[in-house]
Amino acid sequence: MRLIGRRWLRSPLLFWFAVAGLALLTASVVAGALERARSLAGQYGPLRPMVVAARAVDRGSVLAADDLAVRLVPASMLVAGGVASVEQGRGRVVVVPLVEGEPLLAGHLAPDGLSGVAAQLPAGARAVSVPAGSNAPPLRRGDVVDVLATLDGSPTLAIAADAAVVDVGAGDETVTVAVSPDEARAVAFALAHGAVTVALTPGLPQRPLRQPAK
Repeated sequence: MRLIGRRWLRSPLLFWFAVAGLALLTASVVAGALERARSLAGQYGPLRPMVVAARAVDRGSVLAADDLAVRLVPASMLVAGGVASVEQGRGRVVVVPLVEGEPLLAGHLAPDGLSGVAAQLPAGARAVSVPAGSNAPPLRRGDVVDVLATLDGSPTLAIAADAAVVDVGAGDETVTVAVSPDEARAVAFALAHGAVTVALTPGLPQRPLRQPAK
């Protein structure tokens, strides 16, 4: 190895041939990468920024700047309705849970200016707080429940079905659910004249989420 090293040092011509060969190889690799990039751009479109969730975000959370990130994706893979910038999402309330890497859409956000429980209500819904009941499993925002009532020894009836949980009280003793105006009146009557509890269901809310203000 020492003899070879000395030979390279003593032969500038060989040395510069090696340098030239390495430069040509590097140029070839770079050219190939650029060609592949151009091919992909032609097939899927140029890269464009897309705002995504930088980590998992719970429903009802207020988005902070570090909850969001910008990813470069081919233009053909941009999602319709995406938020244009991190600034447009920062400080807004999300009405659905987000997973890491999920594109942030305008429909994921409550209308600007709304916060807390009001931001999570579907359009036209009302929020009512009811006892969770000692037999109810632990609940969290985004769960779906039926509100059950028992009046004067009558059979227990569901007075609100597929209601989204929008808040959980201290100690998990009460939950606030989104219901229709008619269901809100039925729940109020049942609270005044009987026993009310909730039952967790496996489904998703049947009412559409509130749409962002135009």
